[in-house]
Amino acid sequence: MIILVGSKIDQANIQDSLGKPEYSYFFLMRDFVPVLERLGHVHIVESTGQIEALCECYRAAGEEVVFFSFSPPHQVPLGLSCPTVVVFAWEFDSLPSIVWDDNPQNDWRYTFANLQGVVCTSREAARLVESNMPADFPVIALPAPVWDRYGAGRTPQRLPLHLGGRQFPFAGVVIDSPTLGLSADGLVRKPSEIVQSGPRAQPAASGRFAETWQLSKALLRGWWREVRLPLAPAIDSEPPAAAQEPATEQAASALPAQSIAVSGVVYTTVLNPADSRKNWIDVVTAFCWAFKHSDDATLIVKMTHHDLEFYRIVLITLLSRLAPFRCRVIVLHGFLEDAQYRELIEVSTYYVNASSGEGLCLPLMEFLSSGKPAIAPVHTAMADYVTADIAFLLKTALEPFCWPHDPTGVFATHRHRLNWQSLLEAFKASYRIARGDPERYLEMSRHAAQGMQAFASIDVVAKPLAGFVGDLMQRNEAPRSQWPNLIQQDASVMS
Repeated sequence: MIILVGSKIDQANIQDSLGKPEYSYFFLMRDFVPVLERLGHVHIVESTGQIEALCECYRAAGEEVVFFSFSPPHQVPLGLSCPTVVVFAWEFDSLPSIVWDDNPQNDWRYTFANLQGVVCTSREAARLVESNMPADFPVIALPAPVWDRYGAGRTPQRLPLHLGGRQFPFAGVVIDSPTLGLSADGLVRKPSEIVQSGPRAQPAASGRFAETWQLSKALLRGWWREVRLPLAPAIDSEPPAAAQEPATEQAASALPAQSIAVSGVVYTTVLNPADSRKNWIDVVTAFCWAFKHSDDATLIVKMTHHDLEFYRIVLITLLSRLAPFRCRVIVLHGFLEDAQYRELIEVSTYYVNASSGEGLCLPLMEFLSSGKPAIAPVHTAMADYVTADIAFLLKTALEPFCWPHDPTGVFATHRHRLNWQSLLEAFKASYRIARGDPERYLEMSRHAAQGMQAFASIDVVAKPLAGFVGDLMQRNEAPRSQWPNLIQQDASVMS
């Protein structure tokens, strides 16, 4: 069997696509390829024309061909000559079921009716598809099989707990709270501090202090001017070109790698700051409040966004309003190669997810597979694998929300609103376990690795996927049903 796979984002443009819509589907496709390779020969495609050309070529050679599209349903190419399956992640309690912009695919029922099968990354999403389609519609819920890349080869009986000094490499922009001289007083400058004429003289700086000063100037460039507060003149001058931060992920990743030293209890989160569901500001505020007087707690925030300017001002202002605090906040901007990402996992004590909804959350699954317990809620896709045995659970409550790609912004679904106090308490409780009860931590670590092996290993995912694809290919030989007409007649049209 020939299995064609495709995503809107590919290896060539992933660095400059971080944070853009659908960028995570590249990583989802990458994780599914090993299990698909057990079913047939996998060929990554880049265009509809390439799909059709390969389909014709392989069929002429007597091969069966199927196309797996890793994309939101409204972006799946329809009408292909080979059976098409969409693999998608969804984190809301209703499916888009109306048409807008004269595109019938925005009603996902129409899209599904013109496909041969659907793979959802969560049971909740699969149940939604089942409830919106005829009873015999082929749909299956499968997680990305990440355990083999991150958990295989470890010893689940005794995973280590390291709280001493350790290091990890990173090539990119590093925003490290202790080096910034943060103070809320800097948000509003006093009249006596404003120089009426001429540039202010800067203190002589050398060595490590000089590096810190230049970095701080680069990060704070334009800060006072941009927040538009009274009595807030622009910073005295632009930093030298060498000190200005790269704006894009690709430019940041071109910087030489540096070794970042951490110690104590290290919390890590990987998120897109443009995604309101991730609640990154709540993560930072709860962490700084929980560990305001603790110098052995560190929060590492790996931002998956192509443009540092998108969040720089918000971040620096937020940290200044929270200051003074003795804990440490490190923000990483730049693409993490696989080896660097694995070392980041190794130095971490916990993974943090405080989102209002997840279609899967690959980073959380990857850290759990590596034996790192988590702070996380139990809802949407996370309800399939997050338990009290492996995580400190967060409280949430339903609130109205809109489908993220709906231009009308109509409240047609729900998300799970975070209880901030429960996040604060989870930080404190997890810290107490890591510091005072290492056996409990190691037990959670073992449960995390073993649980992910049973949930998201290639062996576990391959068998049901093989059965699903086999049934799908047999169905494709049967006459097409009348689903497209039924769905189209039932759809509400919204201009």
